[in-house]
Amino acid sequence: MDVLNDTLWNLCRKEDGMAARSNYARKADTTQYSKQHIKAIVKSLGLQVAGETEVEVSFYCPFHSNRHSASCSISKTTGAWLCFNPSCGETGSLIELVKRVLHKNDFEAMRYVYSKEAESLENFDDVLNEMLEDKPEFVEFPEETLKNLYNDLIKSEQAKEYFKDRGIDLQSISHFSLGYSPKQNMVTVPVHSPDGMPVGIVGRSISEKKFKNSTNLPRSKTMFNIHRAKKIGDHVIIVESSFDAIRVHQAGFPNVIATLGGHISTENIGLINRYFNKVTLMTDADHAGRELANSLASRLKNKDLLWASYEYGKIYPHDAKDAGDMTEEEIKACIKNAVSNIEYQSWTHEKQ
Repeated sequence: MDVLNDTLWNLCRKEDGMAARSNYARKADTTQYSKQHIKAIVKSLGLQVAGETEVEVSFYCPFHSNRHSASCSISKTTGAWLCFNPSCGETGSLIELVKRVLHKNDFEAMRYVYSKEAESLENFDDVLNEMLEDKPEFVEFPEETLKNLYNDLIKSEQAKEYFKDRGIDLQSISHFSLGYSPKQNMVTVPVHSPDGMPVGIVGRSISEKKFKNSTNLPRSKTMFNIHRAKKIGDHVIIVESSFDAIRVHQAGFPNVIATLGGHISTENIGLINRYFNKVTLMTDADHAGRELANSLASRLKNKDLLWASYEYGKIYPHDAKDAGDMTEEEIKACIKNAVSNIEYQSWTHEKQ
């Protein structure tokens, strides 16, 4: 038995029988790989690569027949992969990918993965050339997949009813190309680069409060709807979620963007500085939302900064947490009655 077999077998012998191999396969899901290792395995499996960024490789899914778009992506560090085609939706670890493509068991798949590590070692010139290559800042998310998700939404009464309950109308569904994945039972919202290229999706289960975004969604480099908002003028309204942004848009304010979470990157701040001079903060009214807004305020000191407020001393009406909890008239009032940074800080200190 060779050294590689000895190593894997000794690892597996710590448990009993085939269960040991399955347990070890699950442990292997947390393994960190080098990007050269991942690329070597993808190549060896005969998968058709469509493109790559610093963090992921996109390829044509081997588990369905659609060859029009590369709907699969795999992380260069974890080996986790996912197909975003709504008719497929397959996902798993690197070990599971090898198992399924090559029809191997856990032990054979692990052995295969480790055997490719040596092949992933590249000489210095190859590494240097890769470092010097001009790489795209964004990888385009397949338009075909977005169309399929949208069409599945239009056919699903359940998904349309979900959006209706969230206050999102059919016009917005069309305008924002919202979608639905029947297999994941998840509604989807496309995210674009500042130049308008689709770069991923944010997804939300319609049966539970569970979120699932496309692999390596570049949230630090873009924000929801910024490609549209930057064309409208130099005033922008900032909210947290894409759903909140859509509600604000429906209230008559298309100059809205969403941070897609409670973190704001240096690149995000750079985009706001580049495209806008006036900023209205309309983040969530909870502690995390106020912390995000304060972070934005401290990093946008040179801007004409306003805080959305329903009335003096009151952030939003009837204990609303965000725009999704308000009527369109209430959203309009919060933006119309927005106060300066000095005034907001003054009346919040009064409450303390």
